[in-house]
Amino acid sequence: MLLYFMLHLFLFPYYMGTLKGSTLSATNNIGKPGCLTMCGNLSVPYPFGIGKDTGCSLDDSFSVICNTSYSEPKLFLLSSGIEIYNISDSEFRIATDVAYKCYNEDKTLSWDLDMNYTISPFSFSPKNKFIVIGCDDFSMIRGEGFSGGCVGLCSQARHGPGGQCLGMGCCETSIPKGLDYYNVTLYTFRNHSDVWSFNTCGYAFLGEEGSFKFQGASDLTDEWSVWERILSTVPVVVDWVVAGNCSECKGNSSCVEVADVDGGGYRCKCNNGYEGNPYLHPGCQGYRYVLMWSLLSGRMEWSWVEIHGIA
Repeated sequence: MLLYFMLHLFLFPYYMGTLKGSTLSATNNIGKPGCLTMCGNLSVPYPFGIGKDTGCSLDDSFSVICNTSYSEPKLFLLSSGIEIYNISDSEFRIATDVAYKCYNEDKTLSWDLDMNYTISPFSFSPKNKFIVIGCDDFSMIRGEGFSGGCVGLCSQARHGPGGQCLGMGCCETSIPKGLDYYNVTLYTFRNHSDVWSFNTCGYAFLGEEGSFKFQGASDLTDEWSVWERILSTVPVVVDWVVAGNCSECKGNSSCVEVADVDGGGYRCKCNNGYEGNPYLHPGCQGYRYVLMWSLLSGRMEWSWVEIHGIA
């Protein structure tokens, strides 16, 4: 192997920078040493950590539990028991819940559920939409400093066109940034008395935009089927940040302040061309294409040099 002597960068400040996405990637240090980082097929990167009082997470709000009693292990937030589907460097996805009201032919309620959902200290992403399904229904979603609503109307099942939520049997609306709590209340105009022959229930839920595909008449007439499909296929996107003042950002990373998440906070991001977990020592890693002197060839040559742990 060639022996190289690296010239001081002040004398030879010639390098080609770093290559983003290069196959010469950094070590995949996603969790603290000795900590589990997988739950089935799900990766759990620090500041999240598996287990209670294991020291594997940044604090209790980032602690998760891996339940292996299922046929495929499932991941849950320790603080709330909410199931997590995946975690990225700025958000995670969780299971949704559904508010509903179902009516008998005599206009009395047969089943009903309003909903309260809290995710603090995190917040619900504006990537989500609030959706109402039904032909005699309107619903309100309320949070701190926010109130919104949506109406679903139709006189016949065929009036609910599949693929669209424009108010005919299905309606959707946006939510603001920074919402860490919401309450959903479902209302009806005439207790479904005029539409009961084909639509006995109304539903309201929060879900990632594009994840729910309204199927028209079948979603209005086969109520339990649509309810099961929402619960099994529609996630909710949650934004996460670290509270404080950038103290957790390690080498070769930058601090990105985030003001529109509950209470504010920041995220750490690897600098351009570096990879790894910016919250863990020694920080992000990468390679520079550096001009070096080869003792064997007796000339200057370009070479890849691993760079890590440098602020």
